[in-house]
Amino acid sequence: MAKHRKFNIDRFLTKFHGHEEILRAYTQRRKSGLKVDISSLDVDGVRNLILSRNWPDKDRFMEGLYRAWDLCTEDGLEALRRACATLAKPPDPKEELAVEPLSLKLLARHEDAFDRAYADCSLQKAERFSIYQGKEGRPIKDVKEAADRLYQRLAADFKGRKNSDSVLVLPYEEGDYVNFVVYHEKRTQAVLTLRRARKKMKVLPTVLRPAQQDFISYNSKTGQVEIETQFEKEEETLRQRFAECCLGDAAFFEGPDASNCLELGVIASDAFKVEARGTDEAALVELHFDLPQEYGPSFVVKSRNVLGTLLMNQLKAKLRADQVKRAVFRFTFTDDKRGKRVHLSGTNKVSFKRATHAETVFEYLRIWKILVERQPTPANLETGGLNRVASDSAL
Repeated sequence: MAKHRKFNIDRFLTKFHGHEEILRAYTQRRKSGLKVDISSLDVDGVRNLILSRNWPDKDRFMEGLYRAWDLCTEDGLEALRRACATLAKPPDPKEELAVEPLSLKLLARHEDAFDRAYADCSLQKAERFSIYQGKEGRPIKDVKEAADRLYQRLAADFKGRKNSDSVLVLPYEEGDYVNFVVYHEKRTQAVLTLRRARKKMKVLPTVLRPAQQDFISYNSKTGQVEIETQFEKEEETLRQRFAECCLGDAAFFEGPDASNCLELGVIASDAFKVEARGTDEAALVELHFDLPQEYGPSFVVKSRNVLGTLLMNQLKAKLRADQVKRAVFRFTFTDDKRGKRVHLSGTNKVSFKRATHAETVFEYLRIWKILVERQPTPANLETGGLNRVASDSAL
């Protein structure tokens, strides 16, 4: 389920002192039935508007404020700036605005770009996903039309089966990747507390909030797709509907090797090494494996260097490729000394926080031959091969 921070609207509105024109521009978009002089609105005027007035667009007005608040985080600020960079006239070219006025300004003036930032930030929260290999690298011809088809099919599939009132599909492109965030939304009462004089006033608008978020990330060159959802049955629905609506073939990811994207067995090879480049550090820190012996023993080895530990205990030579069940790698990057743990299991299950260095992690897994690479089809040879460029740190 999607989790949301408590909306401290007083703290949010305080950031607009000196930027009242952003509040006015936003209110202008949600003014249907509202009889006030918007041109003279200031921070206190908006606060009083929320507390004392009702108008037909009030729920939509509050819903927008909630969405703007959702992006008022460090990750949200980065997503907003990436979205601004795609515009011919960025709303904050010198990057001087705080995240609150920047978020609402982008929503008021460039809603499509705001939606991209919202989807981008949501996708970074994906942690547990499955990878599937398609038949070939195939581009999506018209992303917006494909997203609309996907929305209609999913809305029909999930109608009456989900704890939500509607489905929303937001797409955005990033290099060779086309990403889709699927929101399962539910109208809920969102409690807002505002201070007025010496009293606390509560407002209970009914707004549409994400009840669940699913993620689809597709590489048009490799034909590989990454899907995160809470339930395995829904994963199958998402995979098939995405293939049908976006690639024109419901069985695009249904081949015999479609889910064979991870080869953990390479860890058993004598030649396997965990090597990082530059100032990056990486190590195998946990390994689950069986041994083909009487009584069927299973082992879990945890260490700062599992490969070294296996060698010291004469276990490395006993490893068999088909007996490696699960592996955990720890990465440390120059700008993130806390480290990142990447969990791999089965033939296509990956789990790690994608907010930073996701591309670099995938690149290392390819270098180590754990993430299987397919040979590009002749059509893709013209576009430069399969490797995803690592943008977070140099490899």
